[in-house]
Amino acid sequence: PCLMHPGQSYIECIDGCKAIQKCPDENSQRECRQLFDDNEDERNSCEEEVKWCISYREQIILPENDGAIAVNNAKIVNTSENNYHSQRGYIPWTQHCIDSSGLPTQTPGQNSVPGPDNLHNCYHSDGSNPVQRNLSGPYAYCGIDSDDDGTATPIICNTTFIGGFVSYNYDPRYRPWYTKTKEMQEPNWSEPYVFFQNDQMGISYSHPIYKTDEDDGRKVFVGVLALDLTLTGIASFLIKNYDEAENIVAIIEEAEPNYLIASSTGTTGVKKVLKDDHSIPCPEMENFALASEICTTVRIPVAELKNGFMERVISNSYMIQKKNGFPPSRLLPVQSKDDTDDVEVAQGVHASQTKQFTSVGGINWRIMIMSPVDIHEDDSILPGDDMFPFLVTPAIIGSVVCMALLLLFTKHRGEQEVIASDWRFTGAFIFGCALLNLACLSLIGPNTDSLCLSRMWFLNFFFVLALTPLFVKTWRFYKLLGDGTVIPRRQSISHAKTTLMMIPFILFEVLILTIFTFVDPNRAEEMLEYDDVGVTHRIVCTHDNSAFFAVQVVYQGSLILVGCVLAFKTRNMKKEYRDNQQLMLTLYNIALVGTVILIVANVVKVYQGTIRIFLSVGVFWMTVFSCCVFVLPRLLQIHTRSSISSNRGRRSQPGRAQLPSAPSTVAIDSGFCASTLQQQQDHVEGANIVSSRTLGTAVENPANFDLSDGDSSSGRRVSFEPILNEETIQAIEKAANR
Repeated sequence: PCLMHPGQSYIECIDGCKAIQKCPDENSQRECRQLFDDNEDERNSCEEEVKWCISYREQIILPENDGAIAVNNAKIVNTSENNYHSQRGYIPWTQHCIDSSGLPTQTPGQNSVPGPDNLHNCYHSDGSNPVQRNLSGPYAYCGIDSDDDGTATPIICNTTFIGGFVSYNYDPRYRPWYTKTKEMQEPNWSEPYVFFQNDQMGISYSHPIYKTDEDDGRKVFVGVLALDLTLTGIASFLIKNYDEAENIVAIIEEAEPNYLIASSTGTTGVKKVLKDDHSIPCPEMENFALASEICTTVRIPVAELKNGFMERVISNSYMIQKKNGFPPSRLLPVQSKDDTDDVEVAQGVHASQTKQFTSVGGINWRIMIMSPVDIHEDDSILPGDDMFPFLVTPAIIGSVVCMALLLLFTKHRGEQEVIASDWRFTGAFIFGCALLNLACLSLIGPNTDSLCLSRMWFLNFFFVLALTPLFVKTWRFYKLLGDGTVIPRRQSISHAKTTLMMIPFILFEVLILTIFTFVDPNRAEEMLEYDDVGVTHRIVCTHDNSAFFAVQVVYQGSLILVGCVLAFKTRNMKKEYRDNQQLMLTLYNIALVGTVILIVANVVKVYQGTIRIFLSVGVFWMTVFSCCVFVLPRLLQIHTRSSISSNRGRRSQPGRAQLPSAPSTVAIDSGFCASTLQQQQDHVEGANIVSSRTLGTAVENPANFDLSDGDSSSGRRVSFEPILNEETIQAIEKAANR
């Protein structure tokens, strides 16, 4: 049983293994006499670090009469006699059945393999045939062999050493842990590799052993003391210590591709696959010898762990940690998912943290700990949530109310009161308010990248879309009529020109949103919060920095601020120009509500779901109040005028034309020509007539309509006696309607 076969390796001594040479490590290769020729102490210290290794070489058995190949120098070595395989033997490495004390035993239930805490029967390498023999007698069975047809044939081995049940041709001087230690001449940890005796993956801690030569005092390397740790053993240690804990602990290699060492879930990061195709798992086989021929053990990078939920937690944690550069003192949130009926369903959230672990001898691992955390869902509002109605109801009611007011307003656009209110731009503002309420519906749903980005666009764009017609209307009102203290110069600003003024403001907002969509978009970000109770997981919509917030506050705030200033300057305008009060109320209302929303969102510590409800209610109040301020007074004026006119018509005297009753207003639109008024110049008292083409300039019913600043001494007064006939009034109304 100890005969070697062609293709097997053996060690051949040089000079009877008495010749020694300097070991290959850096310290031993130094020439101490040359380096420290003038310093005896340093030279002696240098020579003490020199190690000497016995000279031998590894060779391979060839068929009869072919000699042997020297592996080290890749040359054929011709020896004085033929190297028949029948003439070469090996010192066997024997496997025993041992008990928890390390003594040979075959008593059922006392075998300590694989460990003292897991005693069971002693089996052969096939895992099914028990070892049956007395310690002093022959084996009845010691393994299996594979026939040509693949069937297993028992092997009777009665020539192995007493106390063992199987032996191997094992020489540690071939093994990587031994050769590495010989080259380094210092303690070290090996990389994980497949163990010879059990085909398991493990690591070895190796320490060189020396003796002092009696003749010359040289330090001679004579062997290696090694300690083996299987990856399964490391996993068992983690399972034992974290079995009842909710935490998951995984150990991975620091070097790429970051193989898994072990985990508290029992995953060892190795798998048996076919030698020809590593993507195919090794089939279950009773024939251990055949399985060894066609299968091999390979390692699994941690990123490829996919078998079950726990492995997904480890894999996802690793990917997120790697993406963030393995921050040593920062917890990172990890959402783990599992496939259920082809639908990915979130199974839980863990807080992940890593710490680098290094040890003397070359171990460089990373320990990764994953702890389950509570999920906080108050940052989003979903259908079915308790807070869902508080978000949806204001948005829907606000849009419906604004649209209803818009329809009523446009329905009466031919009325003098609505014409005086500049119904086109007022209607555009009301329509924008309805869209802004509908934009609040984008706040429904989870915080995802797409929804967060859509909310950034919808809310800001529709706010500027609603604010712009109000702003240009205020500006035109101020530009044409001034602040009410002096008579403005004659000028005209048409509807088309005013509409074109709106476009740059809207396009500038689109430009801002487009830039930040690519530079710093509003996106979903996972975060962990710490408190006295524990760690909480949140998903919020946020930007990387506050640049977007600052730009929007400056731009939108400037529009509101300038609008408020212009509206304030027109506060002294005669009440005949009705819209100055509505503009001032609306802009001040927007400024006040917007300020409160900003304070709550950025100063008060509340969850985003609460902020969204507050935002929806704030938009509702801001838009509905503003629309009502513009529409309801006009509708009331129309109703009042209609009632008074009807009553006066019944009491009017025959042959005398009646003007529309006070406080009605006849509006002179931008297309109105002053010639209509000039036709009645003979009935006008005073020498000066202000015939401005100003939009919104109104001629009211009372006999004395004053455009002055209140000082009657200025002489600038236009008076209309109530002798205008019905034909003249109709002409004015037609011109205004055009």
